[in-house]
Amino acid sequence: MSEEKKRYFFIDQFRGWAVVFMIETHVVNAFLHYGLRSSLTYKALDFFNGLIAPSFLFIAGFSFGIVAERKWDDFLKPGRVFWKQCLRCLQILLIGYLLHVPQFSLRRLFHSLKWGHNHPFWGVDVLHAIAVSLLLMLLLIPLWRRKKSYFNFLAAAAVVVSLLTPLLRLLPIERILPWAFSGYLKRLPYSQFPLFPWMGFAFMGAAASSLWQKARQAGTEPRFFRHLLFAGFALVVIFLIIALQPLVPVALGSFNPAKPLFFFLKLGMIVMLLPLLWWVEQKKGERPVLVTRVGQESLTAYAFHIVVIFGGFFGLHGHNLVDLIRQTRSWAWVLAMAAVLILVTGALSLGWHWLKQNRPEMAKRVFWAGAFILVIYMILRV
Repeated sequence: MSEEKKRYFFIDQFRGWAVVFMIETHVVNAFLHYGLRSSLTYKALDFFNGLIAPSFLFIAGFSFGIVAERKWDDFLKPGRVFWKQCLRCLQILLIGYLLHVPQFSLRRLFHSLKWGHNHPFWGVDVLHAIAVSLLLMLLLIPLWRRKKSYFNFLAAAAVVVSLLTPLLRLLPIERILPWAFSGYLKRLPYSQFPLFPWMGFAFMGAAASSLWQKARQAGTEPRFFRHLLFAGFALVVIFLIIALQPLVPVALGSFNPAKPLFFFLKLGMIVMLLPLLWWVEQKKGERPVLVTRVGQESLTAYAFHIVVIFGGFFGLHGHNLVDLIRQTRSWAWVLAMAAVLILVTGALSLGWHWLKQNRPEMAKRVFWAGAFILVIYMILRV
């Protein structure tokens, strides 16, 4: 298989596990009984689930680094290849916005949406953060032009992004900019994933990807992953030293990555996962296949589970499952619901991947037919 088409299963696995635990996170957050959220079990799970979104952004940046290395010359002069990549980023952004259309009704959207007012449609979610981060990295290539310093710049920019986040949270950006844009700069209602600090994870992923590809070319890939594991472990140790020192108390709170200390803690834990999954690939290849396929079809899998949980298709008045079930379920219920949704999403990913590989023309027809039906549904729905 050529380098252009070669798949790296540890990347697919990383992305696949991120989707799997993203589903678990959304199910638990949406349906677990409010009275159970003060338990140590929930707090431990909540900390673990807090690694999922930065993992998505990190691996998106890592994958972009592979594309950038392969197509650097094409990206230097914006032509067909450059604009095709740009359209892919915009496609992710479009899907992010479509998932925020209230009850999938364009009429409801147009009647309630105002450019400068707070509205769920303007909310910045994981897909928005990924799309804009990738787009920024792409646009920087023809501007920066020097490959080595470009990836060094991304690593340095990630640090700066993290350090600037607390300052941006204090500024009244929403009073200066329309809500359509201010949610990209600071956390606001409906905007849980502003670019500061989340794009820092994508930038770091791209920088790590460049180092990995150099190690592959030099035949030192195992050593690179040992060093990466050590670097991640070192970040965790540094966090513990700072957090546990008695001189200046550190408020742990929710381990919010908006605080630079917690940003680097989560970055350290994420980069430790990558070598582990690389070593798993060396022994097991693409197994477990279900997780690999979810990773390869991550955008479809992500959108599907969001629609199932938050889409307004249920009930007489188009309520979503969050409205109908609310935070009323026990641990046994939510874990069972998460397991079922994970398996259904996995089956969808397996089927869609098979169709694209074995019946590509039919896959295109199914995609465009589905898109057409959705558009008509959104236009006609009251």
